Amino acid sequence: MTGLAWSGNGKIERVEITIDGGRSWVAAQLQEPRLPIALTRCHNINVPSQQIASIVAEGELLHITTVQKERHTITYRLKDLERRLDPSRFIRLGRGTLANVELITKVSTMPGGTHLAVLGNGQKLQVSRLQSRILRERFLKL
Repeated sequence: MTGLAWSGNGKIERVEITIDGGRSWVAAQLQEPRLPIALTRCHNINVPSQQIASIVAEGELLHITTVQKERHTITYRLKDLERRLDPSRFIRLGRGTLANVELITKVSTMPGGTHLAVLGNGQKLQVSRLQSRILRERFLKL
């Protein structure tokens, strides 16, 4: 989905779109240049949740990596996105990381009680000590 945004007065800082009649909103990616009192191009892509391998927060940005190793960056809060995802499919690996449980192929013990999760797409993600216990309990139940 692509579009144009017009401020009329000031630089456009954020554009949100909805595809469900306003029940939920997602921040669109703004393209440069973003000039004062100007049109700004924005776009949005739809990634089915089963195609998401991981979501890693970096400040106000979320980096979404797909099964095919495509990487998309959005402006969204991790806890808000986590609420919209199926909790049986996604697990928190740390304060700023979610992973698709079905894609975790290996979990290695690291020094200090943490772990390293390896996903089917080759991505390696650090697992916090607390989440290591939760991850271990979850896999033992499977």
